[in-house]
Amino acid sequence: MSLLYVKSYSYQIKSELPQITTQLKIHRNSQIIEECPKNQNVNEKLKGDKRVSYILGIFKTFNKSFLVLVEECTKVATIKEQIIYQIDQVSYYAIEDQNIQNKDILESLGNQKKLLQQGFYFSINGDITLARHFNKFENSFVWNQKLLSGFRENKLSSSWQLPMIQGYVEQIESYIDKQLITVVLISRRSRFMGGTRYYSRGINDDGHVANFIETEQILIKGEIIISFVAIRGSVPIFWNQDGVSSIKLTRSKELTQAAFVKHFNLLRRYGQIYCVNLMQNNKQIEQLLTENFYYQYQQSQLDHVKYQQIDFHAHIKNGKSTGLNLYIQQFKNTLEQYSQYYEKDHQIVNQQKGVFRINCLDCLDRTNLFMSKLFLFSLNLSLKDERLQLNYNDNDGILNQFDESNKKLLHDLIIKYKNMWANNGDQLSFLYSGSGSTISEMAREGKRGFMGMLKDGYNNIERFYNRQFEDDTKQNTINQLLIGSDVNTHFDKWIIEQEKQYCVNHEISVLLVTWNVGGNHPITTDFSNNILNLQDNKLSNPDIIVFGLQEIVDLNPQNIVIMSNEKTIQLWNNIFQQNLEKLESYAKIAESDLVGLYISIFVKTSQISRVTKIETDVVKTGLRGTLGNKGSVLVKFKFDDSLIGFNCCHMTSGNKKNQYRLQDIEEIHSKAFQNSKYKTNLNNLDYSFFFGDMNFRIDLSYQDTVDKIKSYLSYISKDQNHPQAKQILYYLINQDQLIKSRAQNQNLQYYQEGVIDFLPTYKYDKNSQIYDTSKKQRTPSWCDRILARHKEGTKLEQKFYKRNECLDSDHRPVSSYYVIEVKKIDKDKLNQIKAQYCLSKMQQSKQNQQISNEQTKPQQQQQYFDQGKQDENSQFIIQQQSDNQNIGQQQQQQKEINDQTQQNQEYSLQTILTKNQPDQITQEQLQ
Repeated sequence: MSLLYVKSYSYQIKSELPQITTQLKIHRNSQIIEECPKNQNVNEKLKGDKRVSYILGIFKTFNKSFLVLVEECTKVATIKEQIIYQIDQVSYYAIEDQNIQNKDILESLGNQKKLLQQGFYFSINGDITLARHFNKFENSFVWNQKLLSGFRENKLSSSWQLPMIQGYVEQIESYIDKQLITVVLISRRSRFMGGTRYYSRGINDDGHVANFIETEQILIKGEIIISFVAIRGSVPIFWNQDGVSSIKLTRSKELTQAAFVKHFNLLRRYGQIYCVNLMQNNKQIEQLLTENFYYQYQQSQLDHVKYQQIDFHAHIKNGKSTGLNLYIQQFKNTLEQYSQYYEKDHQIVNQQKGVFRINCLDCLDRTNLFMSKLFLFSLNLSLKDERLQLNYNDNDGILNQFDESNKKLLHDLIIKYKNMWANNGDQLSFLYSGSGSTISEMAREGKRGFMGMLKDGYNNIERFYNRQFEDDTKQNTINQLLIGSDVNTHFDKWIIEQEKQYCVNHEISVLLVTWNVGGNHPITTDFSNNILNLQDNKLSNPDIIVFGLQEIVDLNPQNIVIMSNEKTIQLWNNIFQQNLEKLESYAKIAESDLVGLYISIFVKTSQISRVTKIETDVVKTGLRGTLGNKGSVLVKFKFDDSLIGFNCCHMTSGNKKNQYRLQDIEEIHSKAFQNSKYKTNLNNLDYSFFFGDMNFRIDLSYQDTVDKIKSYLSYISKDQNHPQAKQILYYLINQDQLIKSRAQNQNLQYYQEGVIDFLPTYKYDKNSQIYDTSKKQRTPSWCDRILARHKEGTKLEQKFYKRNECLDSDHRPVSSYYVIEVKKIDKDKLNQIKAQYCLSKMQQSKQNQQISNEQTKPQQQQQYFDQGKQDENSQFIIQQQSDNQNIGQQQQQQKEINDQTQQNQEYSLQTILTKNQPDQITQEQLQ
């Protein structure tokens, strides 16, 4: 329990736990957090109290800060002296303004509250993030890492920085041979790449994988503790999946290798790793992942990793999983080799030396059932070592008991054990997909019956619903919890202003090509004389080449709904690869597609190591954002330390639908990268390229426009630089809807476009140089455009902007070549600048404090502290102080505060000087 005094200018928190010998004071204006002696009290009357159990930290949203407290919790497990609680209810207390009316803030707090009230756990007298055989702090499971950042910066005692995990915890008890046996199951989800199923897939550049979970099973028998650990996690390659559509690999095999190796190097803390892949052989999308997983495993040649595939579904017969038992039994030697953590009378006798890494597609249903059998097999081995017999007929085997559906034939521990693992599967599935496990009945009942299939069908429908309507909000809520939402602090802005002191700039080149191919395959696949012709401009091969295509398939209802474009994408990729091989060695780093839209980005292989943090996204604008016939496909990444984004669009068509196109632009820019893993969108990139079939038209009639073009062609046939020809082109450009709309649109006005000195690129009769002669007679227009914008202080130079004469479509491809400057941060110089900033602030703070001390009159404080009855489910009591009290302190107490403040500042300085501190890497590592 604790006492929290709430004043107009501060919070003061006192813990009644004997091991916590200090109290906290949070200044509400400056938000400085001080740690003072516990017996230091203030001379004020109590205003009120409220019972709470735990302090999670401080949450920031929309530039407001809130103290996050656990009001209600439930004890779910006890491991010797350590008690583990489940969070049931949380509350938020505004640190500055108590009267919060802003709807966005209230909505953000409501979403956070909903998130934190399912699947989160803590312990006040032990580190819940660590498995028994680990004694080194592991922050990947600390879900309140960001909430505690202010506590760490102010060097608060570890007793005030209690970690919170997300996952599942349950304890069961039973008697075997009249001896009490306790089994505790703890599943810890990693906060890295934390998120919902379709927003968090595969691996990231730092080697973290989606839905990574460490599961620990703890067996307690008297003074003996036996712990067994296994892990699960997404297939460690770059891939994604949007709903029911096919899986897509988002990086080449070459670009995946480094992250794959990083992942298994991160797992070295577990010792040996045995990978068990449960995906199907006869399912194309899973086979694709399996093949690439195995390829990376073979290429990496890691001596601490083994790999085996077991087709889970091939061994499920008549709703029962007995077909898996043989594989589990074959792991007996490996289990004995890896061993288990063994503790007796508080002495560690043995350590676990390796773990199994299990995965299926989502690492949920199949993985959980397989792990439950593996853990039961391990548990039985441990019980036998302790001379305890669990199964009635040893010949039938413990795994057959797991598959037994007649509960009368089962030991009490087995029944409870199966329910515990089914609960674990349901909870982990809910956290990742928004619904329970689709095969939990198989774990609970031993088989999957008709009612189980109905329930599983309902869960699948619920998962689909969540993907369509809930996951966006949930992912954003998770990002706010893990990354935070306030980044533009005074310190951040000051650091950016000093950028020239710690950054070195390098020039790189970018070639962009946009082409609406009209659902056609190119007749001529050699682009060396048109879109890839750089010789005419005497330019070097670009470091980055971006192809943006529209209408790679016909936009008919079938293609729009089913989104079947894989074969066409492969065809175009082959064409791109064949052409680029003639230039230099290039590797595809990313791609994104949406029905007929496709973007593919290539980088010189010599420059690949400079590319990191790749993200893709799609934005649908067709039929109010529900269909993919129109919209945008996007890719962004870091080149060195500069953020570059490419936005390939296909917008609403029609001469009289200019307003709809402007709405498309607004929608694309507001929705793109809304749930970015790295918290960057189109507005905070260093360079942003916006291109595609924008469909803006010329505001003239068909005949007027065609007549002008004929006159133009007549003039340039006599003289390429004929002044009358230029005047005609200038006149047509001034009738262009994009040109006329730029000043009115808040997004367009920030982009710049090169000089248009070429004829309209749309609409031609196919395979001809003649503009549309059909009955519709569409006005020739510059539909195909390339725009660019860059941050102030960066360099962007356009070398050419031209159309290319490929006749395969009713559009002409447009290309542009840019030279930009990317920055490379010198981290040593950056740390020096940060240190200088902190030193100056420390000196300034000390001077201000001395002035304040001279002006402050000391007052005698009256000590009071009413000890309340300690409740095991409540650590803290909040008591409020009246607002009309004096802020005076005794000189000695003020000196203690000054000393503490100086220590905090010195700690903050030391933290900044320390590389790879958790707070600094959170945004980069979070997936």
